[in-house]
Amino acid sequence: MKKEVVQKLVAIVGEEFVSTKKDVLLTYSVSASTSYEPVLPAAVVRPADAHQVSQVIKIANKHRIPVTPRAGGSSLQGEVIPKKGGLVVDLLRLDDIHIYEDLRSVKVGAGINFGRLDKFLNKYDLWLPIYPGSSLSATIAGNVAVNGAGFGSSRFGCIAELVLGLEVVLPNGEIIQTGSEANPNAPGPFLRYAFGPDLTGLFIGSLGAFGIITKVSLKTFKRMHYFDYNTYGFQSAQDAERFVFEVKQDDLSTVWIAIYEGRILDFFLEMVGEEYGVPKHEWPPVTISMVIGRVRENQLENDVIAAREACERVGGQVIGIRELPRGEWNDRMRELARSSYVHGWHWRILYHHQPQSQWHRTIEEMWPLFDEYGIAGHTAGFQSGHGSYNYYPQIFYDPQDKDEEIKARAAHKELSKRLFKTGAVPFKLAPYWVDGITEMQTYLEFLRDIKEAVDPNNIMNPGVIPGIEHVSEEQ
Repeated sequence: MKKEVVQKLVAIVGEEFVSTKKDVLLTYSVSASTSYEPVLPAAVVRPADAHQVSQVIKIANKHRIPVTPRAGGSSLQGEVIPKKGGLVVDLLRLDDIHIYEDLRSVKVGAGINFGRLDKFLNKYDLWLPIYPGSSLSATIAGNVAVNGAGFGSSRFGCIAELVLGLEVVLPNGEIIQTGSEANPNAPGPFLRYAFGPDLTGLFIGSLGAFGIITKVSLKTFKRMHYFDYNTYGFQSAQDAERFVFEVKQDDLSTVWIAIYEGRILDFFLEMVGEEYGVPKHEWPPVTISMVIGRVRENQLENDVIAAREACERVGGQVIGIRELPRGEWNDRMRELARSSYVHGWHWRILYHHQPQSQWHRTIEEMWPLFDEYGIAGHTAGFQSGHGSYNYYPQIFYDPQDKDEEIKARAAHKELSKRLFKTGAVPFKLAPYWVDGITEMQTYLEFLRDIKEAVDPNNIMNPGVIPGIEHVSEEQ
């Protein structure tokens, strides 16, 4: 990167917040994923607010420098891996929080993570009831940019369902506000769907391709204090799926539902079972770990009875081992991420959503493919909304064995194709989901048209929309 460009960045944010030192750049060359090669950026800049982000982006646009926004760096699919010679915009200094109690909402800067927000809202007996498994490092804005889900999604859906509006710096440096706050006279965030088309949705799940999210406005809810933890056993996947349908249809307040096939549950409990205090048990073919949460105790009592009746109605049994769901829920701010790393292997992950009625389809595609390619892996997931189930199969490999890694990558791509045929959908456009899937070409072309319109120089996180790579003309 030219010295004159670096000096312009220093003039905006101060010398302390710009770095071209190799040891610093190495830190920003990787993410939490173990399956993406590191890429060294040319510089890292740490702006303090949206105005500084805007000025930085204007310089990057003028010099056609690829920009990668980054906050917590907990990405597992390479979205925050920079481009060679590019600029990383670290957003952690954008750390303001403003609560609107009468509007039941909160606004946070792009540097606020879930753990910090949870601690803040706890003072008001409120919460944001969705927790990705990397909550202690994942930021709200980053999670919105990938349309994430997590603990709590079984009742409240993906993070998009809670977003009321966004402040975004566009690729040309202009700053826009979406939702009700687009009206500068509004008392705060209270409605997402305002002023015509849902522009907020354009940036949710966009992976930073259309702009940098600098603030997020969200719904808040009264914090739940009454919980029931239980496990339910079934002889078939279809019976378990029917049970999930019944408890959702009856509007039980299920904040966590995870379905486990027997061998997957055994694998999971080898990692965390002792820590959670889960007793030895001969588990049925399919087990559901479920947490019901309520604001009032009498509501909880009614839901617990209804859950038991629904289980028996579809031919299941209440197992009664509470330590598993209790451990998962109490460990929710780190459980999913921690359990991914505890075995120490390298792995590739394949996030997707299935209809909850087709939970079994992923299992049916996954195990035969693992045998076919001669690879090891497993999957886990959770009920993620009104009628969807979030899955994340993992394929393990030895990074020292290049042939094994090549095989894992090939299996990864093939599994995505087979899952696509079952009707599964990704919640973010990882390249392996669209490479070779011809049914998505018209959709992708439309996305590329939008990208070209809002970012003609293609500086914003180039490559995250497949088929659009960055060609730098001036650095």
